[in-house]
Amino acid sequence: MKNDPIEEERFTADFERRVVAGFQGLGRSLVAVSGGIDSLALAEAAHRAGLQIEVASLDHGLRAEGPRDVELVRAWAAARAVAFHTRSLGLAPGPGVEARARRARYDALLDIARAGGLGAIATAHTATDQAETVLMRLTRGAAGRGASGIAARRGDGVVRPLLFATRGDTERYLRLRGVRAAIDPMNDDASFLRVRVRRDVLPALEQAVGPSAVPALARFASYAAEDDAWLDAEAQRALARARVEGGLDRLAVRAMGAPIRRRAVAAWLLEHRLELDAHHLDDALQAIEDGRTATLPAERLMKVSRGHLSICAAPPRLHGTSSSDDGRSPK
Repeated sequence: MKNDPIEEERFTADFERRVVAGFQGLGRSLVAVSGGIDSLALAEAAHRAGLQIEVASLDHGLRAEGPRDVELVRAWAAARAVAFHTRSLGLAPGPGVEARARRARYDALLDIARAGGLGAIATAHTATDQAETVLMRLTRGAAGRGASGIAARRGDGVVRPLLFATRGDTERYLRLRGVRAAIDPMNDDASFLRVRVRRDVLPALEQAVGPSAVPALARFASYAAEDDAWLDAEAQRALARARVEGGLDRLAVRAMGAPIRRRAVAAWLLEHRLELDAHHLDDALQAIEDGRTATLPAERLMKVSRGHLSICAAPPRLHGTSSSDDGRSPK
């Protein structure tokens, strides 16, 4: 029945119960609140459920509405006697603004949490965000790691208690609780891939498949995350077995199954502070098969010598090239 008070109360109680489950095992936590629907729904549910929270609202400096949204969150917190924090990040528009904003945002949140002795940082990513992320990564050819989407909990203390809820759920929850949220015009800016996926792709998918499309994609990401965690653990064990003084044993690496080998080699290269794209990693894996040297970023080489893999600086004459095992250019 539409507007059934019993059903509405059941929905809000279940929503809050599931938010509490997302904070399970955590102490006092910092909730990141932009003033938008999802983040205010998270903060409201956590507060009503009696969780120990403080909130932080950041002005990225990219929108004229930014200070207004911060004040909306400040007023929400004051009305509920919840501790409030804010920072002005002063970002400039331009190339890579999404990535720059994300880095600045998490750096500020981590700094606030550390200063206040808070055990976790909760962000309001939803099942809809999860579905969008999976679709975006799959279109870029992501493997299992990319398909796992947004992690429910990260090693640095960031948690996502709202991954059970769709955007429709958060809108309904705020409406029932009588909370007003800010509207971010950047959510309608079609220059961002995520906005195009949200506006065009997900509605088309739901029209073709039905309303279960978003929860199904989110569930797929959850299963992929479990698989990825297991494969990562196996890769670390295989990597430990392949270690020799100064590098890795090539035969031991070649004996690994392909999914384990890819993760083990990527982890080994990351130990050398080498962050690789898929092209570089594929070239390194093929070089291991071929027994040749591979060129890596930051003027580094992966050398194969007498069955031994090692990382070294690239001589100037080899920068930007790939060579055979004895240093001669391949024919």
